[in-house]
Amino acid sequence: METKRDITFDIARSLCILWIVGVWHLKDYVDDDGVPRIINDIGNLITVAVLGVFTFISGFFLKKYSVRSFSDALYFYKKRLIRLWWPFLVAASTMYIASFVGGSPWFENPMSFVMSLLGLSVFMLPLPSTFWYVSMLLLFYLLTPLMLFPKRRIWKYLLEIAIELAFIILWMNGITDFRYVLMYPMFVLGMAVNNSHIAVLKSNGWWVAGVSILLLVLSVIYPKNDLLIIVCWQVMVLPLLIIVSSFLSKIEMVAKAGTFIAYSSMNMYLFHRHVYLFLVLMLNIHSLSSIRDATMPLWFGWLIALPLIIVLSYFLQKAYDRFVTAKYGGKT
Repeated sequence: METKRDITFDIARSLCILWIVGVWHLKDYVDDDGVPRIINDIGNLITVAVLGVFTFISGFFLKKYSVRSFSDALYFYKKRLIRLWWPFLVAASTMYIASFVGGSPWFENPMSFVMSLLGLSVFMLPLPSTFWYVSMLLLFYLLTPLMLFPKRRIWKYLLEIAIELAFIILWMNGITDFRYVLMYPMFVLGMAVNNSHIAVLKSNGWWVAGVSILLLVLSVIYPKNDLLIIVCWQVMVLPLLIIVSSFLSKIEMVAKAGTFIAYSSMNMYLFHRHVYLFLVLMLNIHSLSSIRDATMPLWFGWLIALPLIIVLSYFLQKAYDRFVTAKYGGKT
């Protein structure tokens, strides 16, 4: 009898991308009066936590790779570059060109654009909006074979601590952004956690969810330290979202929708601003001074733009999978 695939992480990924694309970034393209106050109040905390979940999931699915030689590392890089880099190149290049046409460059300068594509935007402040995260993942992927290579756990741990310390030093010296300091531990945690840990978490779901919600609420009601609040949200939202996603995965319609959106999620992240910018351009074609100044009604964003992004991203991924299968003989 075939074992049914656990789609908990598909649901979690879909919820995360809906927040980023359908709420947090959408607010850049709607009038301020149309954005619910709670989004402006705690939206940044939710976004940091959601990106942490994304980063955790990315690390979680890299454990399947075994790196014991240089050829193993090259195989890993090939698989990840096929998966991420080419779509990233297309998304970043088109945004780079389109934003100049609209009169508001997306990247600070050409070097920022190049460094982002190489996964080295960590050394180039300010980070480019949206694409900083993909560039960060590229850097983490470049470091992954180093983290997978040591056979003894102590050497893995020491290496991971050393990398985190390097990010901290870079941040303290104004060379990189604090988000790298926050996201790298989530990536490492994803690589450390296995299915048995997730099973234990799910079996204690009500207790973990209750404690997580309580701590999240207390952190907002009694804020003491901004850094502690951010870390609290990043740590507590992860188990809470896994538990909620596990519950939702048992609902057939939600499971189907979540799987569909999760499959589309990478292209949703890469290309959603393209769609938003195109739509606001069309809606404001006669009164536009800069594409970053244009807006759309909130209802239009949720009912028209967001579904369009999901569907377009799905078919882009389908087309890319066919291309990869034909050229490389395997899926992305």
